Amino acid sequence: MSPELWVGLVAVLVSGGAIGSAGTLLAQWLVKKVDGSPAPRPVLEAAEVDVLRAEVEEIGRQMRNLDARLDFTERLLDGALPLAPPPGRLDSASDI
Repeated sequence: MSPELWVGLVAVLVSGGAIGSAGTLLAQWLVKKVDGSPAPRPVLEAAEVDVLRAEVEEIGRQMRNLDARLDFTERLLDGALPLAPPPGRLDSASDI
């Protein structure tokens, strides 16, 4: 490779996000090509897998709850849910 190309590649690596997403992606691609060896995947024990499954299940339950709340709010704002009319105004002289 020519020195000009190396200078350009180093500039992309150093500036990273300043060039934008294309520069960041190029920098990541170059780092992976230079590194060459993939990182070994960690082996999880059965207990760790169970904990992760429980956490994902809890997140799923929370997401369903949020989805139901959002549906209710959308129906309420759309006018599909009837609301009781507000009470009438009181006469100030007769109620005291």
